[in-house]
Amino acid sequence: MNFKFILSCLLISLVSFAQSRNRIIKKIGDKPIVFIDSAKVDYSQIAKYEADQIASFTVLLDKDAVNLMGEDGKDGVIYIETKKFARIRYWKYFKSKSSDYFNIVPDLEKEINIQYILNDKILNDNFEANLASIDDQIFKGITIITKDELIKKYNIDNKDFGVLINSDVPDNLHNGTEKNDIGIFKELFDVVDFF
Repeated sequence: MNFKFILSCLLISLVSFAQSRNRIIKKIGDKPIVFIDSAKVDYSQIAKYEADQIASFTVLLDKDAVNLMGEDGKDGVIYIETKKFARIRYWKYFKSKSSDYFNIVPDLEKEINIQYILNDKILNDNFEANLASIDDQIFKGITIITKDELIKKYNIDNKDFGVLINSDVPDNLHNGTEKNDIGIFKELFDVVDFF
């Protein structure tokens, strides 16, 4: 399938977050640079991923793309981060910030026993990008609470621990609410047959 058509569908979905549809489609070139999990790949690699595997994506156009990649970025830059990669990033970050966190989540398999709560909001689905976006500039603290505290304060009884994370609002959030990157990818994957 023509990559420009696929990318056009993606960019049409991004209208609510950026410029008008026609301006974006005109600006993206035939050969944008694509990164998946920080590795530069051929754009055909996008077809290997299902929508529910994607944590976030970013599209850079015009001078932003050229500033980042030089003249090679003239057709645009697409950065995709998978949920698996995002999980590894936030797990490494949080374990560097809290030995208590590392004790209850020594590896990602143990993550099933915990409930993440970011700025007092219970995180259930598609939260990987939010946690992975936390860095030293916005991180304020991490607190581990017991199952009893989790039940009492949040009415959650199916997890052994709560991980309370406090941070400023990341720059990639719009007006303090999450941009629904996953919804956009699901919409794109429903409309376009990659295979």
